[in-house]
Amino acid sequence: MPQRAERELLKRYRAALRKYIEASTLLEGLTAHEFADAYRRAEEARAEFEKARKEMLVFRAEAGGA
Repeated sequence: MPQRAERELLKRYRAALRKYIEASTLLEGLTAHEFADAYRRAEEARAEFEKARKEMLVFRAEAGGA
């Protein structure tokens, strides 16, 4: 079961990272209004990525300590 849980966490982590990279890439060459919306989406993606990263780190710390 831990391997399955870790695979799922890694899958979410990678998806969140891709979403963050894509959102931040779209920030270039936008008008002020477009930038504000794109920046908001990039920040939401960043927060989602950081949450997934933290979950992965906690899981691995707990698995290593068990």
